[in-house]
Amino acid sequence: MNSSKTYLLGVDVGTTGAKSVIFDVNGRLVSRGYKEYPMITPQPRWAEQDPNDWWKTTIESIKTAVKKASIAADKIACIGLSGQTNSPSFLDKDGTPIRPSILWIDLRSEPQVAWIRKRIGEETIHKTTGVKVNSFYSFVKIMWVKQNEPEKYERTKVILQPKDFIGFKLTAEYFLDKALASSSGFLDIKKEKYATDLLGEIGLSIEKLPKLVQSTDVIGNVTGKAAEITGLTKGTPVVAGSGDVMVNAVGSGVTKFGRAYNKTATASDLVVCVDQPVFDPKFRMVSYLHTLPNKYLLVGGTGGGVCYRWFRDKFAQPEIETAKRLNQDPYELMNAEAQQVPPGSENLIFLPYLAGVRSPIWDTNACGVFFGISLNHDKRHFARAIMEGVAYSVRHRIEIIEKEFGVEIEDVRAVGGGARSRLWLSIMADVYRKPIVLLGSEEQECLGAAILAGSGIGLYRDVTEAVDKLVTITDKLEPNKKNIEKYERLFKIYVDLYERLKSSFEMLSQS
Repeated sequence: MNSSKTYLLGVDVGTTGAKSVIFDVNGRLVSRGYKEYPMITPQPRWAEQDPNDWWKTTIESIKTAVKKASIAADKIACIGLSGQTNSPSFLDKDGTPIRPSILWIDLRSEPQVAWIRKRIGEETIHKTTGVKVNSFYSFVKIMWVKQNEPEKYERTKVILQPKDFIGFKLTAEYFLDKALASSSGFLDIKKEKYATDLLGEIGLSIEKLPKLVQSTDVIGNVTGKAAEITGLTKGTPVVAGSGDVMVNAVGSGVTKFGRAYNKTATASDLVVCVDQPVFDPKFRMVSYLHTLPNKYLLVGGTGGGVCYRWFRDKFAQPEIETAKRLNQDPYELMNAEAQQVPPGSENLIFLPYLAGVRSPIWDTNACGVFFGISLNHDKRHFARAIMEGVAYSVRHRIEIIEKEFGVEIEDVRAVGGGARSRLWLSIMADVYRKPIVLLGSEEQECLGAAILAGSGIGLYRDVTEAVDKLVTITDKLEPNKKNIEKYERLFKIYVDLYERLKSSFEMLSQS
């Protein structure tokens, strides 16, 4: 194969849109295509998407990426897949979606959570699967469908995660990689097989789950029909890839013990590579299979950038209008305004719990809070306080991982849209008290998927070799010692605030 004419395509089915990125074999970004799709909220605390929207926008993103790259589609050697986790779709015998996908952010399945905790217990679930009993996880969402929409559940032939739905549309094959199965709560994490007995006790049959594969397995080839629709070449191999959490670990080089990345996008994930599953007696952190053999990911995730996006959409209309006129990103204007505020936002503290909170607190009743508001605060303070609040939330997880699990994190690799904000990166460094590593590519998810794909077809000897070659570090941002003491004081208040408000959150949810 002539490597100078070989390209890799990474496709990511995210929460807000589909992205396709073309890389050369050295990991250089050649082009990207992106298209948003809607989120459906038919009731409070519900969140859904139409899998057909995933496919339509993926088609558009692929066509855009290929056109921008100015290459022939037959120069694409392989396709790797990535996508949001824990957003199951339900397909009938013809592969047609029966109902919208229930997204990871959806909170409707609290009754099922309570039933599983009482019937089976949090400890059994955690020690078997590595995850916890929470409405975030796919096995709980599927139980909701079975109990509330039994006719649709019975008609379901196969349940697929978003990137696997795209894989099916490309290849006509059903599959699920083990790492994504692990993060869905389907897997016995030690045996790396479906937790058949445990799922059966919950009332779920693995007959509706697809075959398990490795993340580097070629799951099929682009069909003639898919080639005609997408413009790709028939027969192009498609590699399983994995969920966004796992492919980000590959794309950011988190492949050795103690390496960590922090993704600041819709969610805020802190992910650390470890050599064995970490079982948390307080169920604050979860463990997933890595895409690499004999490696695992210690994961703590919750809402993050969604809070800054909420602030943009609800309160930054002037910035949005100005950005349109200047052909800029409104976030750039918001960041510039927040930069004018001193570190600590003059004692304004934000709890980023707009959609409840997951790790390490796990409380769906929790709400967003601005604490310490005074007459001298204006919109700029609120914007910076959101950035700092998300950073406090990550610091909370770092403290637990280092002090209670004994996993030392030397530095943190920045991933996601938040990594484009120099201000947010400096806040992270100061709050975490650790260097923030800046990476050569902004598209770690698609790069990780492309690396898995290239490894799967033999372009690279293995994933580790490819990561060492393709994942580059461009800069390292050190903490500013002047700000550490101030942030330490505010961080302690941040942690204490939840404990003081916990009962009030619960009362508010019942009113």
